[in-house]
Amino acid sequence: MLVVKDVDISKVEGERRDPPRTSWILVSEKTVGSKNIAMGVNETDPGSMVPEHAHESEEEVMFFLEGTGKFVTEGKEIDIKPGIAIYNPPGKMHKILNTGKSKLKFVWIYSPQLKIHKKVQ
Repeated sequence: MLVVKDVDISKVEGERRDPPRTSWILVSEKTVGSKNIAMGVNETDPGSMVPEHAHESEEEVMFFLEGTGKFVTEGKEIDIKPGIAIYNPPGKMHKILNTGKSKLKFVWIYSPQLKIHKKVQ
């Protein structure tokens, strides 16, 4: 039986990636036993990016908390600032650029969760 669990980001080790950014996986099968969803926080360094990629079967939602940037997909650019939410459907190529002078911080949610978020990959 699954139980309600809480996760404190200050107790989670962030995963440093290149280009320079850090991601904290807060909710996943590995962390709390969730089966259908994953959620975390990303901080992308000034001048850096989340490289272009697609998720073949996962829907993704991003909610931007701090900083400014651009969400680029299929020749379209969406300005990013605090308070903007973006839904990216499965299979859509996209990248996120930090165009500001401070970290670009956002919450991400995948459903279903990525294979890397599961206990058995």
